[in-house]
Amino acid sequence: MVFLHPADPRWRTTRRRVGDALLSGLVAISGRLPTDGVIPSWDSQVFAVNVLAAVLLLFRRRWAVPVLAGTVALAWVAVGLDAFGPGLALAAAVATYGVAVERSRRQAVVATAVTAVALWTAGLVAGQGGAQFELVVLLGGAIGDAIRSQRANVRTIEERAERAERTRDALARQRVAEDRLAIARDLHDAVAHQIAVINLHAGRASSAMRARPDDAEQSLATIRAASRTVLTEIGDLLSTLRDPHALDTEPPGLGLLDDAVREFTVHGLEVRLRTEGPPRELPAAVDVVALRTIQEALTNVHKHGSGHRADVTIGYSPDRVTIAVENPAPAPAAADDVATGYGLTGMRERIDSVRGALTSGPTAHGTWLLVADLPAVSAGAVENPVPANGGSR
Repeated sequence: MVFLHPADPRWRTTRRRVGDALLSGLVAISGRLPTDGVIPSWDSQVFAVNVLAAVLLLFRRRWAVPVLAGTVALAWVAVGLDAFGPGLALAAAVATYGVAVERSRRQAVVATAVTAVALWTAGLVAGQGGAQFELVVLLGGAIGDAIRSQRANVRTIEERAERAERTRDALARQRVAEDRLAIARDLHDAVAHQIAVINLHAGRASSAMRARPDDAEQSLATIRAASRTVLTEIGDLLSTLRDPHALDTEPPGLGLLDDAVREFTVHGLEVRLRTEGPPRELPAAVDVVALRTIQEALTNVHKHGSGHRADVTIGYSPDRVTIAVENPAPAPAAADDVATGYGLTGMRERIDSVRGALTSGPTAHGTWLLVADLPAVSAGAVENPVPANGGSR
């Protein structure tokens, strides 16, 4: 014997078929049901009519309205044969239930009213009284309408749950994409500048190895220090990925700008820093983006620029802060490298995240100019802020 789980669709199909068979069987034997307290005698015509009605009900799930119409027509045929009885009223009620479950409420009300009137009239003509048959039909229609409403509510709840699940999945995918982008930015911030320093001093050490061993030794010491720094920053990044609470520090901002400039100066880049307008406290997300923009711009100057110098201007206005980084223009090939590298892409993504604007390119007087225009409004007004760990530490 095979047992079906209630969640198995075959279980529901089997249950429906068994229920339909039981209802049809009840209709078939209903000729012996008491009417007005009296059990009628056995009548082959009544039994035949009830069996025919029971067979019709087996098809009500597929053809609800035709089955109801056929049941009403059969009731009137039974009136002419003097075989009308409670079995036909029960069959009409079951057929009415089928229409009320499958069709709209308006159609169900019309079908129930028409069937009730038809059965009431048939009962009067048959001399058996019509009220009881009318009530049975109305009860079938009411139960069918209630079941239909319940099923509609369940479907609505399920659809809302499915939409909510799809929304959660979409948000999860979006969050994963944002996290991947933040990790890429972190890795770039942790590696790019230090690798540029290592590359620069490796070239100096190679050229000074024989003629100026002291300079070569100093360059190698700088390479060792830069290597330790980048390894430490990558280690901090990996620790954060494994445990977001491992580094519970404040996000960086322009308060660390002097230290950042000093580091570039140590590695041979002359940076002239100028401030226009009274400095003000920036929203945390904008503060992070401002510092990272300057760091990335100076890294590009160090890697690709000429003249080993850069001018950084920070301009404050009531609702904006503007960052301008200008340096002697690199050669055309290097300029193309700067324009297509990931540094500018990362900067633009950061600035877009706080609804700022970035422009960069050569100027008419032979320099390369990068300008970032950022909002200096309250933190609540900045949409889609950069995550707090959105940069190297």
